[in-house]
Amino acid sequence: MRLINCTTLQLEEFFGNKIPPYAILSHTWGDEEVTFGDLPLNQPSTQARAGYRKIEYTCKQARGDGLDYAWVDTCCIDKSSSAELSEAINSMFAWYRNSACCYAYLVDVKKSDIQQSLPKSRWFTRGWTLQELLAPRDVIFYDRRWNKLFTKSTHARYISKITKIAAEALSPTEAYPYEKPDFDSFCVAQRMSWASHRETARIEDTAYCLLGLFDVNMPLLYGEGERAFLRLQQEIIRKVNDDSILAWGLNEEVDIFPHLLEMLKVGITQQPNWHTSVLARSPKDFENSSRVKHGSRSGSRLTITNMGLQIQLPIVSVFKDPDSRFAEDEVLVGLLGCSTGSFQEFLGILLFRGWDWSHEGVNRMTTLTHPFAWKTIVVGSRIAMRSEMQGVIITDDDRRVETFQRRGTAQILVNVTSNLHKLGHRVQRGMASGLTEMKWRTIDPTWHRETKILDTGMGGNDVRMDLFEFLFKASWGDQSSTFTVFMQTQFLKAFVRKGTTFSEDEKHCLLEYRPSTASEKENITIQDREGNAFEVRTEVRLTEVYDRKIFELNVDAVPVASVYYQHDHWA
Repeated sequence: MRLINCTTLQLEEFFGNKIPPYAILSHTWGDEEVTFGDLPLNQPSTQARAGYRKIEYTCKQARGDGLDYAWVDTCCIDKSSSAELSEAINSMFAWYRNSACCYAYLVDVKKSDIQQSLPKSRWFTRGWTLQELLAPRDVIFYDRRWNKLFTKSTHARYISKITKIAAEALSPTEAYPYEKPDFDSFCVAQRMSWASHRETARIEDTAYCLLGLFDVNMPLLYGEGERAFLRLQQEIIRKVNDDSILAWGLNEEVDIFPHLLEMLKVGITQQPNWHTSVLARSPKDFENSSRVKHGSRSGSRLTITNMGLQIQLPIVSVFKDPDSRFAEDEVLVGLLGCSTGSFQEFLGILLFRGWDWSHEGVNRMTTLTHPFAWKTIVVGSRIAMRSEMQGVIITDDDRRVETFQRRGTAQILVNVTSNLHKLGHRVQRGMASGLTEMKWRTIDPTWHRETKILDTGMGGNDVRMDLFEFLFKASWGDQSSTFTVFMQTQFLKAFVRKGTTFSEDEKHCLLEYRPSTASEKENITIQDREGNAFEVRTEVRLTEVYDRKIFELNVDAVPVASVYYQHDHWA
C-alpha cells in the first residue's frame, strides 16, 4: 500500500502489519486530477493541476490531526498496471475501514448554502463513494473551501434521508461507540438497494464498487459489461446463505393476482426486452428492496449448479389454466426466506413449472423458470399457508426462453401408457423423419430422453416439415421387436408400423397427405408373454400456448378379447 508522506509529499510503500496510521480522502473525480504518472507531487507542473489542491489540503488536515501519512486514490494507485488496479479495488473497502480518519470532500457544496446544496451533491450519487461512506467508523465532511461541516456519526439520520441507507448502518450504537457496523445484519437485497441510485463511469464498476460491502473478491475484467454484476451475485451466493438476493424488481404498488393471466401473455409475447434471468441485471433492480429484512425461515443454502440455482423453497400454485393439460401452464410462487418486516406479508418470485429431472443425490428436483424481470411480489399469509417445501432448480437458460417465445415453434411430448410399460416398451429415441426430402432445410431436433420431449426447431406453419418418427421397443413371448410411430401434425394423425422403416408406398401416402389411405393401417396388434393381445393406438392432441404449438403424442395399448394373429402377420 502506497501512502503520501504528509511532510515530504513523497510516496512510501508499506506491507502487511507495518502500515502506519493514515488519513484517507473520499471525493469525486474532476478535471486535471493528479495521477500516479504525474508524480512527484513537489514538481511545479504537478502542483499547477487543479486536482493537486485536494491532495495538499488532505495532507495539511492529516498533520493537524496528528497523522504523518495520507492516502488519495488518484495518485496512490498505478492504474496502468491491471494487476495493481485489481488488487487495489479488491482491497479498497478494507483500506477505508482501517483508516484512522476519513475526509469527505464535497466540491459542489457551500457551507453558507448547505441546506440546498448538500442533498444535491454529486458525492451522494457515485458508486465508489458508497463504500467510502460505509467502510470507515466515521467520516468528516468538508465543503468546497475545506470548511468542516459535520461527521457521519452526528448526522446519521440526515444522511440516511438523503441516501436511503439505514441509519443503523451509518452510525455505531451508543453502547459501543467504537464498534464498526456489521453489514451482515442487513440482508443482501437491502444492501443492494443502497446502490440502486448510484452510478459509475464504467458499467463494470457498478459491480466492482460493491465487492467490499459483501466481503467478496473476484478478478476484474473490464469489457465484460453487465456480466460483471452477474458474477458478483454468483460470488455472493457462494459466500452468503441469503436468498433475498432473488428479492429484486419488487413493485409495491401493483397487486399482481387479479391480472396474472393477462400479464403473463403480455410479458411473453410483447416485451422485446423481457429479462428472464433469475438474477438481477444491475443494482437498480433493487430500488424497492430497502425494506426487505432477514426472515425467520431457515431453508437450504442457495447453490449454483450447471442446471441453474438450486434451493429448497416453499412453493404454492397461484394459477392453473383449467383447459390446459401441460405442466408449463402452471404458475407458481416460490416464497423466499425474507420479508418486508410484516408478519402478514411474504416475498415470493413468480415461476413456471418445468419438468422433473432426476439428479444423483437429489430426489426429484423440479425445474422452474423465472418469467419476469420486474416481479418480486408480496404474498399474503393466506396464500403462503398453502405452500409446500420443495427442492427446486430455478433455470437461467436463454435457449429455453427462445423456444418458449419463438412464433410457431413446436414441441412434441410423448406419453407411453402403463400398459405398454408392462409389456416392456420404452421410448428409445425421437427424431424428425426424412420423408419430406426438402434438402434445403436443416432439421436438427433435440430429443430429451428423460422428459420424452422433442424440440423440433421448426415453424408450425411449415406443414410439409411436420412429419416425425419415434422408435419403440416391443416385447412379446420370447421375442422382441420394434415398431415405429410416424406423426403427422397437419392432420393430427399418428401411424404405427412394425419395424423401423415404412415402405415406399407408405412414404408416398404420407408425403402426399392422404390420411384416408394411410389410416387403413393406423394400428397394430402385439402380444405379451402370456399371449394376451393388445391393440396399439395413437392419438395426437394439439395445444397452443401463446405463440407455441405443443403436440402431445399418446401411445396406448388397449387389451382386445381376440385378435387373429400369426407370427408373420400384423392385423
